[in-house]
Amino acid sequence: MDKSNARPVTILTGFLGAGKTTFLNALMQSYPQKKYAIIENEIGQLNVDSFLLSENYGQLIPLQEGCICCTLNDEFYSSLELLYQRQDSFDELIIECTGLAMPAAIMEPFTTHPIFKDLFPLKKIICLVDAVLIEDQIKERDEVLRQITAADVVIINKADDVHPTYLKSLYDYLAHLNPLAKTLYSKGKKEFPFEIIENIMYTKKSETFSFLKNPTSNHATIIGQSSLGKPHLNDISTRIYTFVEEFNFINLFLGLSKLVGKYTNRIYRVKGIGYKRDNDKKIIIQAVGSRVDMDYGNQWKANEAKINTMVFIGKELDSLSIEDLLLQMLANHPQK
Repeated sequence: MDKSNARPVTILTGFLGAGKTTFLNALMQSYPQKKYAIIENEIGQLNVDSFLLSENYGQLIPLQEGCICCTLNDEFYSSLELLYQRQDSFDELIIECTGLAMPAAIMEPFTTHPIFKDLFPLKKIICLVDAVLIEDQIKERDEVLRQITAADVVIINKADDVHPTYLKSLYDYLAHLNPLAKTLYSKGKKEFPFEIIENIMYTKKSETFSFLKNPTSNHATIIGQSSLGKPHLNDISTRIYTFVEEFNFINLFLGLSKLVGKYTNRIYRVKGIGYKRDNDKKIIIQAVGSRVDMDYGNQWKANEAKINTMVFIGKELDSLSIEDLLLQMLANHPQK
């Protein structure tokens, strides 16, 4: 097989809100001479992250309503076949996994498949962790440990948000969890040590998860409108809310802050796109843990319908009356 046709693959993992899309945008900005193809996986029906990506990539394939390590596995292989047909349009492939993905299943075609491992050699697995939340996330979700232990590079993101003493102990702890990986810090909100990351390559490692708490779960749930049969997703749900009316964004910020602060153990991630009638830029809404961020993003395109879309990822969401709360935050809703 002609090795010149090979396109290196980087698998980008990290729990919900770790900063994968921010990392990906920074990567493309740091290497503008490279053309990247991106397979982007969302467990919900709407791919919000595609709106957050800058547009200097060669190919973008969104895979939604499931996880590529289980329910979307066939679509994943079909995407690889499609990218092989379009190989002249990109130099490298990045797979941005859902925050609940199991890396071992995703890396399989690039390490064992007789064709794909030559066409798409695995370059590295990168795992981002949120410095503030990772300790609790490790206790709460088995997937987090699996992502860390599968990585060739573990990046402690949002390092400026924790005390240096704690950061050092966190570094030592993560390095202990995966001594075969290179553990690094982000330098700021959007600054990553790409000069080091670029030179780290995939190494095959033996993975054992006997220390995982509750390795299987039989809870049933709905993600979007589809029931996912794999145990690692069975207690996670996604809910999407859309509103034509404009939000009162001050009330939205205050209301979301109160909501996620009260239910940090049940709301893992909030992502949204909003609009203001007097501004042509999208308003990007994000929350992870108890933090809520709002900022202006790209401009609305001429053919795009301006609509507010909010996506919540977590567990036992239906009992939180989220839709009623969002309705109260609309600009035309009478305030008490």
